Amino acid sequence: MNPFNIWLSRMSSFAAAPAAWGIFLTGALIYLINEWRIRFLVLVVQYFFIGILFARVFDTRPEMALLKILVGWLICGAFLLSAHIRKRGIERTGLHLRWSSHLPFRFLSLVVMMVVAYLASQRYPLPFVSADLALACFILITLALLFIGTEENDVMITGVGVLNLLAALDIFYSSQDPGLLVTGLLVMVNLLIGLASSYLAVAEVAE
Repeated sequence: MNPFNIWLSRMSSFAAAPAAWGIFLTGALIYLINEWRIRFLVLVVQYFFIGILFARVFDTRPEMALLKILVGWLICGAFLLSAHIRKRGIERTGLHLRWSSHLPFRFLSLVVMMVVAYLASQRYPLPFVSADLALACFILITLALLFIGTEENDVMITGVGVLNLLAALDIFYSSQDPGLLVTGLLVMVNLLIGLASSYLAVAEVAE
């Protein structure tokens, strides 16, 4: 077995709950910071945390979790290229940390939605899903709602919201039936959504 797969499998046994909160922290940074390079570097980290959760789901096949991470990083690369094309010639070079607009509202809505997600995971446990994976599912769904509901002018961040929603559904379904066919189909759907979001972001500039 690949040494990275062995390490990922061992880490998933005790890091699933921290990974769920890591997804929340990375999602919060994407939601609150309006700097495309920081956003997509954070998205790379978020997909690593998602991979840890999938290593918990596919405990006998950690290579499937590695596949999820690699697909996520491939989507991040496409987003990074599209963001560079979209921003080229519009902003001055260099890294400039900028907060998103309506920051107090975003911060308040993020806190409220995360409290709701935590309480929902405690009050409505998902069938055949461990508590830490259920918490991660609710966090991903909450982040998806925030991204899709408040980032309608940014195609790529909306795409991130859709991908987060698919990740939650994937974790929930794979925990009950970790079949290779459905996993492969979900991988293809994730790639298509990522590439479509990247293309639409570049098409906006062309128009």
